[in-house]
Amino acid sequence: MKLLTFRPPRARTGHFGVLLSGNRILDVSALAGRKLPATLLECIQKGDSALAAVKAAAADAEAALTRGEQLPQIFALDAVTFEAPLIPGKIMAVGKNYADHAAEGSGQAYTRVAGFIKVSSCVVPNGASIHKPAWTESFDYENELAIVIGRECSDVAPAAAYDYVFGYTIMNDLSCRDVQSAERQEGNICIGKNFPTAAPLGPWIVTKDEIPDPHNLRIVTRVNGEVRQNGTTANQIHRIPAQIAWYSHAGFQPGDLISSGTPAGTGMGYKGPGTWYLQHGDRVECEIEGIGVLANTVTTRKRRG
Repeated sequence: MKLLTFRPPRARTGHFGVLLSGNRILDVSALAGRKLPATLLECIQKGDSALAAVKAAAADAEAALTRGEQLPQIFALDAVTFEAPLIPGKIMAVGKNYADHAAEGSGQAYTRVAGFIKVSSCVVPNGASIHKPAWTESFDYENELAIVIGRECSDVAPAAAYDYVFGYTIMNDLSCRDVQSAERQEGNICIGKNFPTAAPLGPWIVTKDEIPDPHNLRIVTRVNGEVRQNGTTANQIHRIPAQIAWYSHAGFQPGDLISSGTPAGTGMGYKGPGTWYLQHGDRVECEIEGIGVLANTVTTRKRRG
């Protein structure tokens, strides 16, 4: 299933929904009288029984639509406003996890899972504007497969890692390369990865049963329609079990994320004329096979104070 958070027309708050056939959404939040989770995060927290109940409700809705019934809890996808599927408690990000992307920078990959923490206040949904800070000249995109943790855990063995996965989504790990590079000289990465709108997320979460092999997914990024990244998750250096095992030493809660790295084709690696770094008005589309497209448009954020 594809699970999302959205605002119906004229609604002020997000509703929990399921994407149905024909680009229609079932508003799970509006199904009064049924024992269903109220939010996507609650669905994750309550485990298999909650997910089964949502799946049954979606099947009932599909059957009703097939019979020609009109349901008030159904909305057209293009009539709603996306919200982030959830706001994770934490985002653990894997750096230099594709050899071709590592070669775009220092040329050296990490010998084990390593990276940085992205704060959840950076998260924005599909369709939202992403703000290029006025203090960077190298605003870059990174299309990444994000793993959604489904159960509380710590110190997970690699062989058991997938038992703790709820599903997958897309994160654009936006980066200010000049600031990131300066910070790295002092042994940290902080502001270059964490600023308002730095983590577009969505458009939905796909449950893990629909993606039997997350290491066999095409990953493509387009800027203003031009293909920039065109890789595959098969080329990850440190695979998902290793990522979960390592970062689980920090402890995971349901809804936490791991963003698993990006392939080559970023603005940092471009050697041709002009620049591939993002500019005001650019439209960025991050597509991952089996999930969908996360699309956002760049605006310039002015200095304050």
